[in-house]
Amino acid sequence: MSQTPCVTRDGLRFFGRVSASVSHEIKNVFAVINEAAGLIEDFTLMAERGMPIRPERLKSAANSIQGQIRRGDAIVRNMNAFAHSTDEDVRELDLVEGLSLAVALTSRFADMRQIKLSMGDCKPVSMAVCPFDLTRLLHSSFAAAFDSMKPGDSLIVTVSSVEGGASFSLFVPGKDAPLRNDEPFADLARAMGVRVEVNERTGASELRLAAAGAPA
Repeated sequence: MSQTPCVTRDGLRFFGRVSASVSHEIKNVFAVINEAAGLIEDFTLMAERGMPIRPERLKSAANSIQGQIRRGDAIVRNMNAFAHSTDEDVRELDLVEGLSLAVALTSRFADMRQIKLSMGDCKPVSMAVCPFDLTRLLHSSFAAAFDSMKPGDSLIVTVSSVEGGASFSLFVPGKDAPLRNDEPFADLARAMGVRVEVNERTGASELRLAAAGAPA
């Protein structure tokens, strides 16, 4: 993959958009925890007045808090990984992990469109890439695919090794290849030496990353 500047004006806008989305997710986690804590406080007041409290109600509130803490921890870990994607311009990256991070950071945008975004089966593959640019490219391609989809659709994404490089595949079961307009990320893809193609055999849209030194 060609090396590209990780910090550009568009890159900063992308960083801000993702950061804002993550902050909304964390705020939602706090709201649910606050609601559960308020419920426990109500139970405590009831107990002080001598009213019986069913243990399962307390257990349900505690489970809710624990579940939200686990959710919040996952959100913060993803944000931490995204923030560190700017540490190096280019490094050897596990592309399955890179895809997983892009999916996690895009899930809220998919939920807002009532689209299910998930990873399919992926084979281990790694390449020297700019982690930040790759996350931005994948996020932008998912968002472009959403524009051709309807609520209730599912977008399944995978990555595999192809001819010494790698290919990210975007597939919507029962539908045509979803990337019908790559203009929103065409400049970035071109700068990274990435080709956007349709796999006629599978009906998937693919982002093909050439091996180092190979023509795009």
